[in-house]
Amino acid sequence: MVRIVGLCGSLRAASYNRGLLRAAASSLPEGATLEVVEIGALPLMNQDLETPGWPAEVVAFRQALWGADAMLFACPEYNAGIPAPLKNAVDWASRFEGGGRISAPAGETRRTPLQEVPAAIMGATPGSLGTARAQQHLRTVLLACGMRLMPAPDCYVGSATQRFDANSDLTDEASRAAVAKTVAGLVAWAGLAGRRRAT
Repeated sequence: MVRIVGLCGSLRAASYNRGLLRAAASSLPEGATLEVVEIGALPLMNQDLETPGWPAEVVAFRQALWGADAMLFACPEYNAGIPAPLKNAVDWASRFEGGGRISAPAGETRRTPLQEVPAAIMGATPGSLGTARAQQHLRTVLLACGMRLMPAPDCYVGSATQRFDANSDLTDEASRAAVAKTVAGLVAWAGLAGRRRAT
């Protein structure tokens, strides 16, 4: 079983990117699950909040990430970059364990729940570029966190107002096929990355 954790970079209830994650959940290959972890309750990253221990919201968030076999990021584009809530979530997840801030499972040797985890990015926007600039920005950040980014396929959904319905569900068949291809690729990538970790 491949457990995928999904993060949506938009806090808006009717977000197109939340709709992308629903489309991903409906196109999972056999043997994979997708759990969307919310990021809206996290405080702004502030090292002063780490003493004497992480806030409860941060501990719960990080515990939800531990054990993920892969992560799927649905990334909007704000001003040609990553939305602040998503960058904040990544910053909290990238903090090292230790110093009275232990939330890792027993026996876990990694210092963060992001290290060595296979990941893929997709994004939707009303604009024509399909969050390409934000995805490149996020790719740089995630690589710095030690994640194993899937090199291909890419998933950029532009002109979102024409591809989602009034409930922000993805209805465009070509876009749904791109999402399904990304999810299938991530499952395969997770298996390859797992074998590499074991050798």
